Amino acid sequence: MYFSAPWFVSDDIYTCDCDCDNERSCFMKLTLEEALRRGAEAHHAGELQDADGYFTAILKVYPKHADANHNMGILAVGLGRLELALPFFKTALEVNPSIEQFWISYISTLLNLQQIDEAKITLNQAKVGGIVSDALDTLEKAVDQHQVGSKELSNNEPPPH
Repeated sequence: MYFSAPWFVSDDIYTCDCDCDNERSCFMKLTLEEALRRGAEAHHAGELQDADGYFTAILKVYPKHADANHNMGILAVGLGRLELALPFFKTALEVNPSIEQFWISYISTLLNLQQIDEAKITLNQAKVGGIVSDALDTLEKAVDQHQVGSKELSNNEPPPH
């Protein structure tokens, strides 16, 4: 797991569905959809280790799974690990660039990390890819504000000696 200790094995998705001390003896096989659903439910319930476990289990079997990658990115952001979120968001976008939320999550995280140039490039890629939304427009304004702020700061710097 990315944020906690592993508790599954194999090419199938397995997890312990009880609170026993011997998880290896009670693994149950889950479908991809079930693991994704349980991960989302755990995340919404604030059970981040469980959510991490489900999404990590999916990624061990399907490393390019767009939704599991996006959800791992969301978990990382929620834990304040923005740098760790970026590769998950980027993978989700590479696999399925038609999902608006994947773009929004990636660009928002880039902005929060002050990676303004990369955010602007990614925003333009979203537009070229046909993504149009109010949320994307809001992010574009945020990118523009960051760029204006950066120019103002550089204009106010004292001259070198």
